[in-house]
Amino acid sequence: MRKFKFPEWSYSTLFAPTFFFGMYHIHDYKRFVIHRGKRIVFWCGSDILNLNKWNKWIFRLFTARHYCENVVECKKLLEFGIVSTIQPLFLDNPLRYKIGYKHSSKPHIWLCMHDGRTVEYGLPIVYRLASDLPEYTFHVYGLCNADVGNIRFHKCSDEQLNKEIVNYQAGLRLNEFDGFSEVIAKSILLGQYPISRIKYDWIDSFSTYDTLLFLLKELKLKEKPNYMAMNYWHNELQKTFF
Repeated sequence: MRKFKFPEWSYSTLFAPTFFFGMYHIHDYKRFVIHRGKRIVFWCGSDILNLNKWNKWIFRLFTARHYCENVVECKKLLEFGIVSTIQPLFLDNPLRYKIGYKHSSKPHIWLCMHDGRTVEYGLPIVYRLASDLPEYTFHVYGLCNADVGNIRFHKCSDEQLNKEIVNYQAGLRLNEFDGFSEVIAKSILLGQYPISRIKYDWIDSFSTYDTLLFLLKELKLKEKPNYMAMNYWHNELQKTFF
C-alpha cells in the first residue's frame, strides 16, 4: 500500500484496478473472483506452491496480469497454465540504500532465516561453509541460536539489521524455491557481492556446493564496490507494474 499508493481492497474498490499481493489462502481467491476491475497478481513465492488442480481453473476463467520474481517461479506457474512476467520487487525505497562496501580479507557473509524452516533456508550448508572457510564470519539473522565458531546468530529489528549489514561483504540466499529476497536486494544496493541459488541478472549464482565455495573465496579479490550491478538494480527495483 505504501509503495503503490493503492487503498486496501474493499467492496467500494470493486471496480478499481487492484494489486493482489500474493495468493495465499481462500480469502485471496474469493476476492479475486468477486473483483470486477483490472486485476494484477503478484506471486510472492510460497503461494505458488499452493496452486493445484482444483484452484488453477480460476485463472483461466478470470483474466489478470501476472507477475513473479524469477525464472524458477515463472516455470512453476506455467505448469498451471499461468503466463507471467518476471519483475523482481523490493518494497522499500532503493534510493535509501547507499554504497557501504569495504574490501576485507576476512569477509563477513549474512543471511536471513525463519525458525522451523532452517533446512529450507540452508542452515546445514552454512555450518559446512563455516568449517571450510574458518577465516570468514557468517551472520544468520532471525534465529536465537547460540553462536558457534565463526557463525553469529542475530535476532533484531530490521532497523538494526540495516545498520549492521553495511559493514559486510555479501548477502547469501540458499533457498531453492524463493521470491526475490530482500537479502539479495539490500546486499546489491549496498554495493556488496550477493550470491543466490536462483539466477538473477548481475548476481552471482550457483548450482553446486563447489561453485558456491569458489564464489565465496572470490570475495577476497573484490576490492571495489559492485557498481555495475548496483546501478542496474537501482533502476530495476524502481519499476512500476501498471
